[in-house]
Amino acid sequence: MVDAEERILQEFRKERETILERLRELDSIQSENGSQDLQSHYTPDIVPLSSLNDSENVPRPATKRIPKTKKIGKSRQMHEAAFKILRERLQPVKGTEIQEFIFNETGFKVANMTTFMKTIQRKEKQVRKLDRGLYIFEKES
Repeated sequence: MVDAEERILQEFRKERETILERLRELDSIQSENGSQDLQSHYTPDIVPLSSLNDSENVPRPATKRIPKTKKIGKSRQMHEAAFKILRERLQPVKGTEIQEFIFNETGFKVANMTTFMKTIQRKEKQVRKLDRGLYIFEKES
């Protein structure tokens, strides 16, 4: 294990030296071309490997985080589909029709329609249960 760590460290040192050598070449090319402005703005923040005792001191490059696209969850998709059918129709809608519409819109099946609709009613106060299996969206006047 120690031998493997030493080999890896040697490889890193060699790679670091080749990178530093290439940077020196680029600096000399820049100074020959007369672009001293770029060189004055460049301040290397390279820490010699020999001065590092712990891996905690190794400088980490700053990485920009790529914003993730927000995924709409399964239940939210189903709720939006239920709101959509209830808003579109002015008359009462059967629970089975809502269930079929949600399945066709989202591809997800509602496991327990009563519980699902109670959640919908808590979220949207305008959704009301008229009778057994009948729901309506009442527009406020």
